[in-house]
Amino acid sequence: MMQKIITEKIGGKVIIVLQGDVDASDMRLSRRLTSPQSRSLEFNIWIDCSAVECIKTHGLCHFVNQLLLLKGANVSVMLLGLAEHQQRLLQLLHLDPLFTIVPDFEEAYQLVQAS
Repeated sequence: MMQKIITEKIGGKVIIVLQGDVDASDMRLSRRLTSPQSRSLEFNIWIDCSAVECIKTHGLCHFVNQLLLLKGANVSVMLLGLAEHQQRLLQLLHLDPLFTIVPDFEEAYQLVQAS
């Protein structure tokens, strides 16, 4: 399944929502992050973890690798609806401080509007 990419703007922040899968090498995503008009904007990538296919097909290590590649692009990464056992695995790997983990879109919107 190809990842679905939804882009919206809240103030000076660009929110990119990834659904269905996570592929850091997707050219559609790369173009959004590197376009000349986006240089002065703050990027936030929200990943809807409730339906991420790559965890089922490629495993958690692949998913974590994709997260780290996204984080390397100097963007804020928020994980929405990440299962509790997956949260514990991120904690065991000491990766949880790199990402913001929230239960749902409502809390994600509240956090972005408050910052």
